[in-house]
Amino acid sequence: MPSFIRVFFVIALLSFSAPNHAQTDANADDAEAKARAARSWPVNVLTETFGFDENTPAQVPLSELIQGCPARDCIPAIENPKFVTAAEADFLADDDIVLAITVDGVHRAYPTSILSRHEIVNDTIAGQPIAITYCPLCGSGAAFSRRIGGEVTTFGVSGVLHNSDLVLYDRASNTLWAQVIGRGIVGKRSGESLTAFALTQVEWSEWRHEHPDTQVLSTDTGFDVAYTANPYGDYASSEKVFFPLSNRDTRIHPKMVVFGLEIGDASLAVTEEYLRTNPRIEAELAGEKLVIERAADGMVNASRADGSVVPAIRLFWFAWASFHPKTELRALPR
Repeated sequence: MPSFIRVFFVIALLSFSAPNHAQTDANADDAEAKARAARSWPVNVLTETFGFDENTPAQVPLSELIQGCPARDCIPAIENPKFVTAAEADFLADDDIVLAITVDGVHRAYPTSILSRHEIVNDTIAGQPIAITYCPLCGSGAAFSRRIGGEVTTFGVSGVLHNSDLVLYDRASNTLWAQVIGRGIVGKRSGESLTAFALTQVEWSEWRHEHPDTQVLSTDTGFDVAYTANPYGDYASSEKVFFPLSNRDTRIHPKMVVFGLEIGDASLAVTEEYLRTNPRIEAELAGEKLVIERAADGMVNASRADGSVVPAIRLFWFAWASFHPKTELRALPR
């Protein structure tokens, strides 16, 4: 398995090194993405592994799901995570990014340097079954309950992508779930939504300062992988988008970091730099008044008048816009 992972990332790195065009040259960029998407694999994950066909319940056409690696679980989820204390996490630099979550007073941090090679951690936090998910291509982190329809399950990497986004599958029903929106898109539970937990991405020093008792995902994952060099190179700062998108929005740089909020069919994206400049934002979404704030530990949420919270997801702008073509945007003037 470890050698298989290395082979996959060599393939990915070779693909990332392909020439890239600016966002303004969208036709050329789309052509490159479509060429990558047309790559053939020995096994068709959708039809041969999952057994999907034209009669399978689906929210999106199967043709829009792009196979990105040779097999289901080609990127292996972490099934039995181990944790160390903040003091023991000497493999982290102050400016390293971690996915961070608090559940019933338990604080945990998951370095993106580890998640970029596994994408899913099937965890249990304060007795609650939770999946921590990360898509390096979209820069998106999200936490979901592993309890679906009253049954506790685990999630794996399906091997396909939608709008360049990680597509999970649950091992109870084999339903495919789009990570950015947390919604079933193909399979038995198509159209259903996962229960999300508030999670953010923040520099390690900020999270550690606010939560010195935090637990940190250990590099002792059971896989022979070096969690040091970034396997995606300059992808996060470039304009390249790896796979075809259903919608492109060029109002801001495609990799600008935003926090996305969704209520029903209404959506709002706030850039990270706008939020840092305006730490308290009043907004209205789907007729509901919201106050959006960034806490000292980096957690970003939108509070309703009744005190309930709408979780925000942090990700690249292109990823949010591809799933939310009519989204409102709050950004600093360029």
